[in-house]
Amino acid sequence: MGGSPMLLKQQDFYKSLTAREPGLVERIRKLIEESERKFSGRKTPGPGFLWEHTVLVASLAFRLARAEKEEADLAALAALFHDAGKFSGGRYRGDDKPEEEAAARLAREILEDAGLEMAEVGHVVRALRSLYNGGARHSRLADIVHDADFLSKFGLLGVAQFFVKSTLRGRNLESAIMDHLSKELTYASVLSLNMRTESGRKLADRKSAETLRFYRALLVELEKAHGMDFRVRESDVPLRTGRRRRLKVLLVTPAACGSCGKGWEVEFRTEKGVKCERVEAVIRCAGCGARREVGFCLPEVAAK
Repeated sequence: MGGSPMLLKQQDFYKSLTAREPGLVERIRKLIEESERKFSGRKTPGPGFLWEHTVLVASLAFRLARAEKEEADLAALAALFHDAGKFSGGRYRGDDKPEEEAAARLAREILEDAGLEMAEVGHVVRALRSLYNGGARHSRLADIVHDADFLSKFGLLGVAQFFVKSTLRGRNLESAIMDHLSKELTYASVLSLNMRTESGRKLADRKSAETLRFYRALLVELEKAHGMDFRVRESDVPLRTGRRRRLKVLLVTPAACGSCGKGWEVEFRTEKGVKCERVEAVIRCAGCGARREVGFCLPEVAAK
């Protein structure tokens, strides 16, 4: 999605930004691709996963901004920079500063150098700084990029990105499902509630249904083809923070313990993380006591 120059040039946001500032998108692409390549140690040039994800978010942000009657070019620019600080300094979130701060700094440097008006640069920088900071000043651009970022991770393209990312991180199919599919299903089930814009909510309804339908069909197919028998457990988990008292969590577990064939007992606990409230599921075999844990940040809706 947007990996090749030809596909990128077909994007509406690319055409619009290039008409205003020729070469700007390519400059941002080079920055992101080089930072990811430096982090991963990959020698070959060309687009990586992060740039493909960035293009998808920018495309969605441009589309949502138009629907919300906001400045589409600025929304696309904020989206193009939203992950630019992820590998700042060649490390993945390597210091104590939020990656959004690094992204905002890079955006200011590049956009000022490109000659954008100071007011426009300020809008993009403020959006990046407030993107996942609940205490920051409210920004409509941040709302649009927030929704675009989450929407990019669901629907059929989102499913594809999940498996690409799993492969890049060295997971096989079984480990991706056992250790990470619970998060994907939980987020998909409340995707529309996690949106900040009306246009985002409309798109989220379709993407949520597509995602849940695909993963459930995949689990059925895995049992038939490979004998991997997984179950999806729905549990209401008590929350520590926010106005919501409970949140539905979809937990993926094997149907039975592979060692003794007994069932699983599940215990949930929540804790306040650095940027989110986390849920930890302790899964214990009722027979032999085999144990494993699955943990992830709860959707933002949990704090509302």
